[in-house]
Amino acid sequence: MEHLRAAVSEFSAGNFILFSRNIGDPEAIFALTKEVRRVSVEGNGRAPLIAIDQEGGVVARIRRGVTPIPGAMAQAAALRRGGRVAGDLRRLGAICGAELSALGIDWDLAPVADVNVNPANPVIGVRSYGENPELVASLASAFAAGLAVSGVLATAKHFPGHGDTTVDSHLGLPLIPHDLARLEAVELVPFRRLIAEGVGAVMTAHVRFPAIEGENLPATLSGRVLRGLLRESLGFRGIIVSDCLEMKAIADNYPEAAVQAVKAGADILDVSHTFETQRAAARALEAAVLSGEIPETRLDESVSRIAAAKARVARAPESWAEARPRIARPESLAFSEALYRDSFEPLAPGRGLPRGKSALYVDVVPIASSFAEAGGDGAADGPEGSVAAALAALRAQGAPAPSAVVVPVDPDSCDVARALAAAKDASGGIAVGVHQATSHPGQAELVRALASFARAEARDFAVVSMRSPYDLSLFARQVEGGAAFFCAYEYTAPAAETLAALLAGRA
Repeated sequence: MEHLRAAVSEFSAGNFILFSRNIGDPEAIFALTKEVRRVSVEGNGRAPLIAIDQEGGVVARIRRGVTPIPGAMAQAAALRRGGRVAGDLRRLGAICGAELSALGIDWDLAPVADVNVNPANPVIGVRSYGENPELVASLASAFAAGLAVSGVLATAKHFPGHGDTTVDSHLGLPLIPHDLARLEAVELVPFRRLIAEGVGAVMTAHVRFPAIEGENLPATLSGRVLRGLLRESLGFRGIIVSDCLEMKAIADNYPEAAVQAVKAGADILDVSHTFETQRAAARALEAAVLSGEIPETRLDESVSRIAAAKARVARAPESWAEARPRIARPESLAFSEALYRDSFEPLAPGRGLPRGKSALYVDVVPIASSFAEAGGDGAADGPEGSVAAALAALRAQGAPAPSAVVVPVDPDSCDVARALAAAKDASGGIAVGVHQATSHPGQAELVRALASFARAEARDFAVVSMRSPYDLSLFARQVEGGAAFFCAYEYTAPAAETLAALLAGRA
């Protein structure tokens, strides 16, 4: 809180974003947001907007004590195979929004409206609803509507589209080379719909779009993108918020980014890691206003939009006793569990998923795949709950769950030998979970070795992608040989527990 108080007193910071590093259990989050509002009101005379990245799936800053939200691609899978409709995603958004609001958080930096047309995309991928622009528009619209019903500001991101990049903007500056006709047909389709339906905020992409901006500027710093395309062409009237200005796409290339972003049309700048960078951005803006580089009328426009957004959001509960009954309700947890079960998808069914206590599951435990995950700080954390741990818990309850062997995300020859030894000790089928296998070549060798052993022993064999459906392309030969291929779309505790239940025959 020391830095927050300093930010309010020194440069009147008026809106705040939370990350995993700020967060404890729900009661602690409630106490934190209440204190943030108190400090802001005392220092500024106004309550703040308090934002968070609660997309669901691999990007969910709050995981403990709330209803788990499947990620976007998992949500889309549940619709494909579970008899779900867009209204179910509206309900999911409403559950997410109601719990955030109960915790004192009134702005969700979700949904992702990017169309993931590039299988090699390192940062969007399963955070997107898919590669069909109309589907992405429909499902993102449903989730955003649910947030709005609960009084939480929704955010369409990352404008005008981050789905066809091969560079993570946390690490470098991506470029999308397509002409405007292609952007209109693909990238802009979801944003156009969400804007027409009144989405409260749009987050900018640190991506270059030469078809719109001829200078060497990413969308975040481009007046042609923000004022021209977003405001004038698409008619957006809500808040434009930048993605974090400390990401390398910006920090390594544009030292005057704070001033440039405001001049381009951004209303709120996200500077989310270091206090000195926040202070420097505020001082740069102050100097630009005093010199006349940024007219005060430009600030007035943004202040007006922010005030209008604050008037739209729900009032935070006064006490934890008022907030607690709104969080992790039994019916919400049951709905989430059903969605996770429905999202587990057979992309190549083969002879099915090996089950029972005689089977073996080889658990490839991942690290964070991008800086957007692991709390937003890029820490190489594993998941909070693993498949192996979930299987062990089921066995302790007497369920006929398979045994498990755990290997690292890029297994070496020793890890492969250890998995083969475990397979020899088991007598049933073998399943191996992979994670971003296209980026970790040791996983392909692991699958080849286990598949060869299973074929020689006439055992059922399955590959389970705990992340990307695009991993299927690596294992086409195994699939053609009768192996099954399933996709869970995320390695999270709820997804791990769902898979464990399937392996144990409980679902």
